[in-house]
Formats: sequence, structure tokens, C-alpha cells
Amino acid sequence: MLGKHFYHEILRKTIIGFGTIFNNIELQRTDSSGNVVQTIKVPLNYGPREKFLARIEAEPSLDGRAETQITLPRIAFEMKGINYDPSRKLGPVQIQRSQKTSDTDKSYSTYSPVPYNCEFELNILSKNNEDSVQILEQILPYFQPMFNITINLITSISEKKDIPIILNNVGIYDDYEADMTTRRTLIHTLNFTAKTYLYGPVSTAEMIRKVNVDISAAMTTGSRHVRYTTTPAAKVDQNRDGTSIPPTQFNVSSNTITLAGHGFVTQDKVTYNQDPSGTPVGGLVDKSNYYIIKIDNDNFRVAKSKSYARQGFAIDITSQPTGNDQKFSVINELDDAFMDAGDDFGFNESWTNYSWVIHSTN
Repeated sequence: MLGKHFYHEILRKTIIGFGTIFNNIELQRTDSSGNVVQTIKVPLNYGPREKFLARIEAEPSLDGRAETQITLPRIAFEMKGINYDPSRKLGPVQIQRSQKTSDTDKSYSTYSPVPYNCEFELNILSKNNEDSVQILEQILPYFQPMFNITINLITSISEKKDIPIILNNVGIYDDYEADMTTRRTLIHTLNFTAKTYLYGPVSTAEMIRKVNVDISAAMTTGSRHVRYTTTPAAKVDQNRDGTSIPPTQFNVSSNTITLAGHGFVTQDKVTYNQDPSGTPVGGLVDKSNYYIIKIDNDNFRVAKSKSYARQGFAIDITSQPTGNDQKFSVINELDDAFMDAGDDFGFNESWTNYSWVIHSTN
């Protein structure tokens, strides 16, 4: 079962996201008059505090190959552990789907994510208490005790989630116990929990365009079998296959539209598409559906509903449009074929009755 390679870099992104919170902290030093005389951007590094304490205690050397002392103040952080979080558990067989941008006939799918808590330790290392508390006051007010960051956990499906970063506690450690020649290091330790999610492999699936449901009733003398079939039905015109109508053919006084041999019948459902480079007909809305009121083979009006079309209640045309590519298109099977993932749709439904099957009782 295990062995199918996948790597979403979620843990790496969580570490980077956590560190990014603290990568722009500054320290200011002032003179006796309160004027800022120095601004220091506090360095941020990933690693255990013991590593940096060893660097602090290292003897400086002119040998380029040797480690040199580091300066303070400094912030260091690392991930200390990962724990499963049962309180955020989701249904394990739920499947999440999203549209595949490079091919709208396919979609991505993956099972529900698994909640994990990432434990982080952040250490503020400084030579004096003034520097430490100045850094602390730039951090603590944002955690009450939670601070949210948004991470794109799976780039391929743009799965973004808000990850809460929770401050658990703050500890203080001062290792200065030697003589005046020993360098002092004051450490404030902050412990955090990042509530992230881990995902399994992402699969590519074809879009479902047809569903068959077989229903049967078994009886001692035979069985009846019927099939319910449904396919997506377009709600609006998808291919703009209507005939262009120039602005002069819209009669404001009679609310009549002229199109020679239009082929419409009363109560036909059509989509109005305005000229992309022009303005719409006054009283009509681009890409909205209307119903035909046929006057003759060359003239028609439009109504807001099928009932209004049957009764002859037409929409008032308040002004002529601009642009010669005004169209009214009947919604049909061609529009169903042009539908893409994400389009709003209805259903074409049908039932098929199959023959009775007689079973022998012997």
C-alpha cells in the first residue's frame, strides 16, 4: 500500500510560514534624550539554541575555516515534534475535488487531510534584558494566544488553509554564573503549536458527464428493471450560435425585435448575448435567459418567464443597443457539450424500462 511517491512540501511550508512571522523584527537603541541612534534588524536562524550557544562561546579566529563568534541579539527557532490531533479529525473516506486548470475535462481529487500539530521552539538570545523585552513586546501582542497564517498546502490544486499558530508559554533562562570575563547570554524561550494538515497523494480524474442508476425489484415470478439516466444540461447559451442582430432592428416603441426567419416559437428559452464591444439592449441583461413571444416568422418579443411568454407580457425595450453582434440563442444539446468544469448546470433526465424477466420456481 505504501510506496507511491508524493511530496507536497507541507511540513517545509509550515516551517517557512512559522519563521516568516518573525523575520522582520527590529531593535532600536536610543540616547539619553530618547532619540533613536541605532536600528538593528534582528537576525533569524533555523536551528537548536545549543548550536548558537556554542557559536557564542567560540573563540574568534582569523582562520577563515574556523567558526567565528556570532553577535547578539538573535532569534533562533526549530521544530521540536509532530503530534496527531484527534480533535480535528475529518471523515477518512471523504474526497475533495478541484478543477484541473490545464485541462477542464479533468479534475484533481484527494482524500480528506489528516490533522497534525507541529511543535516549535523559538529562542530570543540577547546580552541584556532590555533587548529581550523589546523583542518580546513586538511578538506577544499578536498571539491571543493564536495567530493565523495562510499556507498554500498543495500547489497543484491551490488548497489553501488558515493555519493557527498558538503560543503555549514563555520561559526565561540566564546562564550568567561566571566571572566578569564570561560573556552573558539571556534566553527567552517561546513554545508554539502550529495546527496544520497533511494530505495524501493527489489523483487526476475525468469529469463525470453521464450517470446511470439501475433499479430493479426482484419477485418470485419475475423482476422489473428500469434505468435512470441523467446528463448535465446547460442553463445558458455556451457557444453564441445565434444570428447577429443590428441595433436598428430593436423597436423601442413596440418592444419588437426583427430577425428574418428567426425560427423561434412562443415559450422558447433563449439566452441574450450583447455585442462584446458594445452596450446591451435597454431593459435586458447580458447572458440572461428570456422566453420568446413569436409575432410572425420575422418578428418576436421576449418575456421574463415562460408564463409571461404564454400570456404575451413582453419586456419593455427602453433603448437600442450599440454594436451589430446582438444575439438570442436557443439553449440546446450543443450548449451541453460546450460546458466546462465550474459552469452552473441543470439535468437532462430520462427513464428506460427493460423487459420483465420470468424466473422459474422449480
